[in-house]
Amino acid sequence: MKTKKLLNQLMELKEKHIELINDSRNRNQTCGLASNYSELTHRIADLLKTSKKALEGMHSLPETNPTEIEYNVADVIGIAIKLLPFSEMQFIDKTMELLSEESSTNTEH
Repeated sequence: MKTKKLLNQLMELKEKHIELINDSRNRNQTCGLASNYSELTHRIADLLKTSKKALEGMHSLPETNPTEIEYNVADVIGIAIKLLPFSEMQFIDKTMELLSEESSTNTEH
């Protein structure tokens, strides 16, 4: 009985918080950049690493326009921020709370 209640709570949380990649709703708001959350995290990391390298090497090429590079890097970082799965992180936090509560309830009996 408790397992069914927990499962229902998790399903409600999923419906509320899983937004960027949701197969049940046939929706992927990452514009095809990722098909799952692991891939999405790697894409975000790649964007940030590329931005870091661009900023580090910005002054090593005298013929480049640093201001243009800064704007390009700012755009890439903006994209990375939009791709961060904030709502999904709330899902994980709330799921961990529920599982912790379930675990403590099971150990008390």
